[in-house]
Amino acid sequence: MKQAIVIMHGMGEQVPMSTLNSFVHSVWTTDDNLVDQGKPDPKTGGARGGNASWAKPDSRNNSTELRRVTTERDASGHYTDFYEYYWAHLMQGNTWEHVKSWIQDLLLRNPFTRVPARVFHAWVVLWLIALVVIAVTLYGMWPKEDAVEPWVSFVVPLLGLGLAAFVSNVLIKRFGDVARYAKAWPPNVAKRHAIRQAGVDLLIRLIDSKDSKGNEEYDRIVVVAHSLGTIVAYDILAMVFDHYNGKFDSSKSQPERDKLEQMIGDALTSGKLDIDAFQVQQAAALAEARDHGAPWKITDFVTLGSPLTHAEFLMAESPEDLRARQARRNLPTCPPVMEFDGTTKLHHFTYSGKADRKPSDPRTPHHAAPFAYTRWTNLFSPEKYILTGDLISGPVGETFGSNGKGGLIQGIRDIAVLPRLDLQGQIAPGHRRSGFSHNNYWNMGKGTETDTVVVPHHIEELRKAVGILR
Repeated sequence: MKQAIVIMHGMGEQVPMSTLNSFVHSVWTTDDNLVDQGKPDPKTGGARGGNASWAKPDSRNNSTELRRVTTERDASGHYTDFYEYYWAHLMQGNTWEHVKSWIQDLLLRNPFTRVPARVFHAWVVLWLIALVVIAVTLYGMWPKEDAVEPWVSFVVPLLGLGLAAFVSNVLIKRFGDVARYAKAWPPNVAKRHAIRQAGVDLLIRLIDSKDSKGNEEYDRIVVVAHSLGTIVAYDILAMVFDHYNGKFDSSKSQPERDKLEQMIGDALTSGKLDIDAFQVQQAAALAEARDHGAPWKITDFVTLGSPLTHAEFLMAESPEDLRARQARRNLPTCPPVMEFDGTTKLHHFTYSGKADRKPSDPRTPHHAAPFAYTRWTNLFSPEKYILTGDLISGPVGETFGSNGKGGLIQGIRDIAVLPRLDLQGQIAPGHRRSGFSHNNYWNMGKGTETDTVVVPHHIEELRKAVGILR
């Protein structure tokens, strides 16, 4: 059998295949555990220089700029196809007007109720930058009766050039993508739709793909996303699950799904959910659904450096607004939102049309339950003083958890990398704080270990989350 791994890049002017090639190098080519290293290299017949892979045109990419990267058979007997969902070309044409309205929305909000504590210091810095821009602009416009000091004449133009470069290369080219995607303002709606729909089309093509004998080509699909791409991927997964959830067979016994609902229900009452046990049961429920013919085969969602941690800041008007959208099933949570069934007298993420239904009867998942069957792992880099770690990232388990009588429960596995943290949330022994790490989640040369290691901690965790060797 084969599996497909789809990588979705982040913000900025990305080059097609650049993200995919570097990702494949870290999670496939250099992992000695995936293939028997005593086997000859299938390309040369000689000693190995890494696990083999080949790039091949594939019409499912819907782009002549992209290639599918396919691998040799791994130690468990499987092949892996890597795809890149490339969307940067759909986000061209960012302007200062797009960014300005977004920045105004971020700045002109109550810092006590609408600015999360973990980004308050960044919000203050954003205000300072805005004030500097205003000051330099006013200085240039203000009439000057006397000659200014020579150093002022030298420094102010330099500040102006620096600010112009910052606005052009950082705000417009990079954060312009965030400004245009994160908010559903009228000028952004067409772009948001185009980006999502292209991603939905790719995943549906992969899910429905058949081999030459008419069998399903892939038995497992993993979606990996970075930075702004994690918000894009989250939206796409929600739409794709809505496409398939009604195709789950509701005529056969579903004991694993019933166990999963019982586990979530108990956790909502107690306020405690064992993520290890939860993810095991998610896999069992998906395997059961697949045995019954369900088309859903996205086993894992892996987010890297995700701004979803700031969803209340970027995707909603307030924490209360975010929870309201989640409760309305507009934004899927993990575990999924449970709703009370007046007949069974229990909470479910599924529904049944039978009048005399029982808790263990076959049921169909509602449209906002992708993370009942898809495990979500989130890698983030702890930030400090803005310039170390990754301010853009953070834990997402709390933000996208579910509320119950016992409090909030979290079904997302959040893992701190770059640097590694211990159980008390302190930097683990043998690690050091890194510089700005947002682009290092699959960089083999950017570990934070103080001692030399063959495989850095963040690469180990990434490989584990993707789980190529089954």
